Amino acid sequence: MRIRKILNNGSVIVNNKEGAEMIVLGKGIAYGKKIGDEIDRTKIYKVFTAFNTQEKKLLLQTIHETEPIFFQIAQKIVDRLKKEENIELADSFYLTLTDHLATSVERGKKGLYLNNNFLWEIQNYYPKEYHYGLWALKLLNDQFKLKFPEDEAGFIAVHIISGELGNDINDFRQSVNFIKEITKLVRFYFDLDLDCQSLSYNRFVLHLKFFWKYMMYGQKSHGFGDLSKEILAVIKNSDVAAYECALEIKKFIHQNYSYNLSNEEVMYLAIHINKITTETRNQK
Repeated sequence: MRIRKILNNGSVIVNNKEGAEMIVLGKGIAYGKKIGDEIDRTKIYKVFTAFNTQEKKLLLQTIHETEPIFFQIAQKIVDRLKKEENIELADSFYLTLTDHLATSVERGKKGLYLNNNFLWEIQNYYPKEYHYGLWALKLLNDQFKLKFPEDEAGFIAVHIISGELGNDINDFRQSVNFIKEITKLVRFYFDLDLDCQSLSYNRFVLHLKFFWKYMMYGQKSHGFGDLSKEILAVIKNSDVAAYECALEIKKFIHQNYSYNLSNEEVMYLAIHINKITTETRNQK
């Protein structure tokens, strides 16, 4: 790949073999280079391809306004998520994360740290993403000698969650509110203070997260099988309270999201509700 345009020491524009334009990022990839030179492929850590005019404009603006170190940290986060969780994240996620990191550090250097109003929900509903947020937070604190509070780990986690959902941060807020409303409904129905650290509770929240994506975006459902009404009747009769609570949830979802739960979906909710309420009672 030969350099067609140098943006800065860490980024260049090249054309691939098919003639398509690519923007390539690499530590010192353009240092001492001139137009027409071959780039050192071993220095590449990010390649942007197949972008339209608007996307290119945003990308170039971000490159010009942002120090390369933030692109490198964002890439570390993306690489770890891909390696450990097999999560494929779009270039748009990479850019918004890079911009967020740069803005946060700029604020941090001035001693301006923001409170995260969703921190409890992130910690309890999205512990995996929060774990990676804490790791990324340490990268920032170590690199820039700052003292970010855990709230910032929550903000980074929100970007990861939004990247997983394939939608914007507002979608994250909606999914969190959905989980909060359903778990609150279960708490009130049984008058129980559910253990947020229990295995059954975390499985229930995971089920709700998968269901949210399925309900809102038609993504593949999680764990819904071809179950007969006879099986549903068995579940119904063995734990009437859990089944009736699941019916209340069905009513709530229909009223608020115009979605009608199937018999199988009601059954799975009843199973999860039975497990978390039974586990909570056994601990008392």
